[in-house]
Amino acid sequence: MNPSEQATDEAQLVAEAASGCADAFSELFKRYYPMIHAFAYRLSLCPAEAADIAQDTFIQAARSLGGFRREASFKNWLYTIAANKGRDRHRGRVRQERLSQDWQALHHQEAGMAVESAGAMAVRGALATLGLDLREAVTLVYYEGLSHAEAARILGCAETTVSWRIFRAKQQLKKQLRLGAAGGLSHDGRRS
Repeated sequence: MNPSEQATDEAQLVAEAASGCADAFSELFKRYYPMIHAFAYRLSLCPAEAADIAQDTFIQAARSLGGFRREASFKNWLYTIAANKGRDRHRGRVRQERLSQDWQALHHQEAGMAVESAGAMAVRGALATLGLDLREAVTLVYYEGLSHAEAARILGCAETTVSWRIFRAKQQLKKQLRLGAAGGLSHDGRRS
C-alpha cells in the first residue's frame, strides 16, 4: 500500500472508529500499539510502566476520538497522548527514587532475558540520567525518527526548544558515556 492509500485508509478507519465502529478502532489499535508501547518504554525505561502508558494512551484515544481534528496525523496524535500520559505518570515522583526502583525491576526482569550488550546497557544507563524533557526529545527524534518540528508539535513546544534539548542531551550523554567507559559508572548508573 503506497503512502497515499495508507493515509486514506487511516482516515477512513479513524472516521469509522469515531462513529463507534469497534472493528475500526481495533484495527487502529493493532497498527499503532507496538509503536506507542516502544515509545512509552523508551520514555519510562520500565516495561510495566510502558504497558500502562500505552494502555492509557489508547483508552484516552478511544474517549477523545470524536474530538480528533486531523490537524496532525493519527500517529502523531497518539504520540502526543502518550507523551502526556508519560508526563502525568512522572509528576509527583522523586526522579532518583523512581529511576532506582525501575532499574531494580529491570535487573530482575532481565535475568531471564537474553544478555544485553554492554554498549546498549551503557546507553540505557546514560539515558536514565537525563531529565524527562531531554529523554522525550531524544526518544522522538532518534528512536522514533521524527523531525524536530514533529517532535515539537507532540511535546507542545517550539522547534528550537527541541533542538536545544537534543543539544543538551547529547552533551550529557557524551559525558555519562565517557564516565561509564572510564569505569566511573556501574550498569545501574551509580558510581562504582
